[in-house]
Parts: sequence; structure tokens; C-alpha cells
Amino acid sequence: MNFGIDTYLSVHFYDHTEDTKLKSFLGSVSGLLLVNGLILILIFTGIGYFLFQLIFPDGDIPFFPFGFMSVVTAFFNAYFRTYINLQVFGDKPVKYFSFGLFNFTVTVIISLILIYQYPFELTGPMWGRFLSGVLIFLLTLFFGWREFGVSFKVPFLKDIKNYATPVVLFSLLTWILGYINNFILKGLSNSADVGVYNFTLTCTLLIEYASLGLLSTINPRIYKLWKSKFIHESSIEENRYNHVFSAFNIIMIAINILILPFIIRIFIKEDFHASIAFIPVICASFAFRGLYNTLINPLYFFKKTKVLPKILAISAVIQIVSGILLIKYFGIWGAVWSYFLVKPLQLYFLWRESKKVFKFNFNIFKMVVMPFIYVLTVITLFQFTNIPSEYAAFIQMGIAGLMVLGLFRKELYGLKDIWNK
Repeated sequence: MNFGIDTYLSVHFYDHTEDTKLKSFLGSVSGLLLVNGLILILIFTGIGYFLFQLIFPDGDIPFFPFGFMSVVTAFFNAYFRTYINLQVFGDKPVKYFSFGLFNFTVTVIISLILIYQYPFELTGPMWGRFLSGVLIFLLTLFFGWREFGVSFKVPFLKDIKNYATPVVLFSLLTWILGYINNFILKGLSNSADVGVYNFTLTCTLLIEYASLGLLSTINPRIYKLWKSKFIHESSIEENRYNHVFSAFNIIMIAINILILPFIIRIFIKEDFHASIAFIPVICASFAFRGLYNTLINPLYFFKKTKVLPKILAISAVIQIVSGILLIKYFGIWGAVWSYFLVKPLQLYFLWRESKKVFKFNFNIFKMVVMPFIYVLTVITLFQFTNIPSEYAAFIQMGIAGLMVLGLFRKELYGLKDIWNK
């Protein structure tokens, strides 16, 4: 819905240092978001019914009203997310947090009220998201109108199209890669396996959202640093941000592997308890997220986004082929290992493209060796030993903590300065 404009803004925001020029730029982006969203709503209104007939041939899930509501809600949220991300770029963290808290509060309150009034129906969650979407859209539209207005300037369109179109394709391919194994499982296995595997992926969302939250703070700082010093190679300050993120990411993964089994056994029905066996490997697949971010940032910043869909297309082909073969013989474990093994391939392809525009000087032990040792530890503990999973979870948590404390001492000492910034 936002056509990759959030990524475009994170890089181009610092090109417009003058106040009037920045307002004109943001007003144009706001206008483009509104026009793009309205066009997409009209398109999906026309084809949504037929798409749902194609995807859900049994007719169990109609497009109207909930499919249509999802499209409009996506539009509201896209505008809201783009606006609050501007607060990060503009060094307004309190406003960023306040708007996020408002969104969280109204969504939960409205949803809970409607869920209790209409139990066991989609009415509560769907209307809860939709109505909160209306509120946050009106809120951000009001503040955005006051701060930079709304305009529609054609000169911006070509630049945004050239930069953002590959980003949109990249995002779609990333989504396909994340969920393609569900469809392969459905064709080669049964619905119960699909449910367990999908729930296992859902358990990683805490890692995903925590990482995205931290990256939304770190990446603008890195782009600003590169812009101010015309940097084409890694600097000490940039590396410090990347190292801190890498340490945070490993600890976040280790905590999830430790606590998720307890949460699942207490709060989730037994049908999904089988997912506990797959959680360590799926979570460990995120261990190189710090390196991934380090490698992809130069492609975003130096506007080489056209290579991103190519990288994901190759990865998609490899994952689909490996997924079919592995799932056919190993079921859910085949899906898990297919999901896991494609991650290093993406890193390799990103490195090949990024090194053409940027010289990397990061600490290889902190960004590559330490995550690799951690992944090897997790796989060994949970796949090749007879140690009870509860004990294995505590052991991997302890090893992760010791490695972070040992390798990231300087970054941890300097964390107060980064936090204050």
C-alpha cells in the first residue's frame, strides 16, 4: 500500500535539509501515498471477488466484507506507519512512541469489546482493526496536513518509481519465501502439519518485530552518517551500531528459544505443542540478521535496489525446489530446513552485490563467526544430543550470554551513549 515509500524516505529524507524543501518533499510523498492507496483500493474492489474465488475455491472466505475491509485497513496503516517513521528520521522519539501507544490502545480496546459481544466470529478482530485504522489515519492526516500539507508533484514520481518498484517486488518475494512452504506442505502433507508449521513461524514474530523496531532507529543514523561524510566504506561508528544490533539479535533469539516452550504449554492448546520441537531451528535461522542488515543497507542507500528482486528470485527458486524435495521425504522438518538453509544463500548473494558499491570493514568474529557458533550450538544441542529440551534451552541461553559478554564488551560499555542518542 505504501509502495516501498518508507524505505525510500529512510534514505532520501536527509537529502532535503532546508525546511521549505523538506516540507515540499514530504507533502508530495503524502499526496502520492493517498493517491496510490485510493487507486489500489479501487483495483482490489474490482478484482477482489475474483481473486478470492481463485484462492479459496470452496467459497469459505468471501471478499466482502472482510477482504475489502482488510484492503482499506492496510491503506490506513500504511499512511500511519509512514508518518510515524518520519518522527524517527526527524529525531522525535516521544511522538513516535505516543502515536504507537495510541494505535495499540485503541486497537486492543475496540477489538476486545467487539470480541466479547461477538464471540467465535471474525466481527471483533476485523472491525477492531478497521475502526482503529480509521482513527490513526485521521490522526496522522491531521498532523501531516498541519506540518507539511498534501501536494502531488510529478517530478518526484519518476525517482520514487525507479527506487521503490524493486523494493516492492523484493518485499513480495520475501513474503512468498516466508509462506511458500505452507502451500507445499498443504499439497504434500495434511492440514494439521500446515497448522503446526505456520504456528511455528508465527512464534518468530517477536524476534521479527523487535528487530524491525531497533533497525528503524539504527538505520536512519547510519544513513545520516554516510550522507554527512560521503562514506563508501564501513566506519567505527557504523560498525558499533551493527555490532550492538547483532548482539541484541542473538540474545533475543536465545530468550525466545528459552521461554516460548513454556508459554506454548501454558496458553496454547495441545494441537500446536508439536511446534516446540521446531522452534529452536526456526529461531536460529534469524541469527545472521545483523549481517543481513549490514549487507543490504548499502544497496538501499546507494540506490541499487534493482538487484534486490534478482537476489530474492534466485533464492525463491532454490527454496521452492528444496522445499518440495525435503517436504516430500521429511514433512514439517523438510519445511523447517528448507526455510533455514535459504538464509545463508541470501547473505552470499547480498554480499556479492553490496561489495560492488561499498567496502566492508566490520569485525568478522562479531558478525559472522559468533552467530555461526551460536547456530551450530543450537542445532547440536537440540538435534544431536539426548539432553532434555528444557536443559538444552538453558544451556544455549548461557552460551549466548557468555559469547555476547565476551565479544561485545566495548559495545556494551558504550551502549549508554548509543541509548542517549
